[in-house]
Amino acid sequence: MIIKLFVILFTLFGIKGILFDSNGIANSFKWIIIAFILGYRTFTPFAGLKIHPIEIFIYLTILRIIISGAPKYREMPKSILALSSVFIFYFIIDFLTRYNSSALIEFKNALLLFLIFFIAQYIIFNKKYIISLFKYYLIAATLISILGITEYLFEPFMESVFGFQAMHDNSINSVLFSRLAFLYWGSHLAANLVPPVFPILLLLKSENDKILINNFFLTFLVVVNLIAIYLSGNRISWLILTIFLIILLLQFKGSLIPNIKSYIIIITTSFILYIYSQPVEGRYISTFRALMGKIDMKYDSSGGARIMRAKNAISSIINEPFGTGWGSQGWVHSDVLQVASSTGIISGLIFFIVPIFLLYNLYKNYLYVEIKDKTVFFACFGILVYVIISFSLNGNILKVQTGVPLFIFWMISQSYLESYNQMRNNYGKKIY
Repeated sequence: MIIKLFVILFTLFGIKGILFDSNGIANSFKWIIIAFILGYRTFTPFAGLKIHPIEIFIYLTILRIIISGAPKYREMPKSILALSSVFIFYFIIDFLTRYNSSALIEFKNALLLFLIFFIAQYIIFNKKYIISLFKYYLIAATLISILGITEYLFEPFMESVFGFQAMHDNSINSVLFSRLAFLYWGSHLAANLVPPVFPILLLLKSENDKILINNFFLTFLVVVNLIAIYLSGNRISWLILTIFLIILLLQFKGSLIPNIKSYIIIITTSFILYIYSQPVEGRYISTFRALMGKIDMKYDSSGGARIMRAKNAISSIINEPFGTGWGSQGWVHSDVLQVASSTGIISGLIFFIVPIFLLYNLYKNYLYVEIKDKTVFFACFGILVYVIISFSLNGNILKVQTGVPLFIFWMISQSYLESYNQMRNNYGKKIY
């Protein structure tokens, strides 16, 4: 009851801030990011339709933009406009021919990508603004981690506070490894939100942000979020962290933050040694085996089902290249395949290729921008790697609370790149 009251009060405060504060439009994304902490808690206006506070904030921000006549700073990216047009077209066809609640839910959640980019047109995306968004995300993700660890250690207490029904998600023959389920949040998918913390910490450290002046606090944030990902047993998150580490060691210029690579190597080595002192190293290795189609049932109870769903989606794309409609594929566990099989191979390719082109442009800018701007581009690059892997190997967009974080990071990277280049063209090298 207390948690439900908290969700209602938080939503009301967010509505007030968005609609009536002078910076309500710019602050809307901060309210949306903090709402990630709420997990699966939603409002049900009528049977079959659940509305997350995140959606309420997005819809009301658009209402504020329309009513206030806010100035537009950028145009909608043509790729997002084209993709959204396809989404809407398919929903109209579904509505007229085979409408069901699954089609409505999947469509409205996917369309949030367009709505988020629509709002971004009315906000100035300079370095100061995106750092403020990243700090809010750091707070939200770290709270998710802390609450998850608390659940792992004191499950009866968390059950009494949050009202979930305790259950233990032991992997098949997991050799004593019991996964953290994030039941307070509503699903083990909460672990999917944690990896961006690490590129964000790198950026904040390079900017000498006051929140990280104390290196002990930096280490605390790193270790807490590492532990949460470890306890989750989420192998995609483990994979993303591995790729983050490789990218940082090979591409990040150590001169930007003295001794940062040595610090990361020490932390990572300590963490790896701990993993290999526990009976879970096989689960880590099974991640890479699963990517090659080799399922180790000792550590991987869901890999076979994931591959089967992916194969079914690919077969559907081959047989029905124009898609089978929203809500027709179930949960594919890959957003790229979900979009391609539901709305056609062309929209699936757009959904997959556009972030990759953006990734290339971010990296190109990282190589050539001034020293003071390199880390922000590197952080956006790393976070977009996380987005692309998540779209490819996880099913996120069917849930607002897991899809919107990816949409927002995509939007931040795109909007900052466009704003940076626009300012550079208008004012030369002196930017921000």
